[in-house]
Amino acid sequence: MSYNLQSGKTFEETVETLFKQMGYQTKLKPVLHTRTTHIHAVMHHPKGTQRLLIECKNSANIHDVQQFCSKVAFTKESAEIDGGLLIVNTGFSEEAISWCKKNCSFVQLKTYKQLIARSASFRRMLKKFNY
Repeated sequence: MSYNLQSGKTFEETVETLFKQMGYQTKLKPVLHTRTTHIHAVMHHPKGTQRLLIECKNSANIHDVQQFCSKVAFTKESAEIDGGLLIVNTGFSEEAISWCKKNCSFVQLKTYKQLIARSASFRRMLKKFNY
C-alpha cells in the first residue's frame, strides 16, 4: 500500500526520507543480528552517536509493541543500536503505551503526525542556524 500517492512512496520510504532530512544516515530494510526491520538510522553529533531501529505500521496493538520491544532489546544487547522507535498512522492504546513505559524504556511510540511535527520543528531550528 502506498502511503504518499503523489510520490508513490511507501510508509517506510516516507519515514526514511524524514529521518534523512533530520540528518540521519539511513538504511531501508536492513538485517541487524539476523532480524529484519524497516529502517536503521544513525546520527553522529558531538554528544555521541545515536543509532535507532525504526519500524513503521499502519496500526499497532500491545502484541505488536511487545514484539518490537523484544526485537530492539535483542539488537541492543548485541550493541548494534541504542534504542527503537515504533511509528504508526493511528494512535496507540493506553495499554500499549503504559506497558512500553513500564517495561521498555528504550523504545519510543510515535504517531506519524508526531514525527512530522518533530521534523518541522527540527527544520525550523536548522534555518535559524543557516543550515
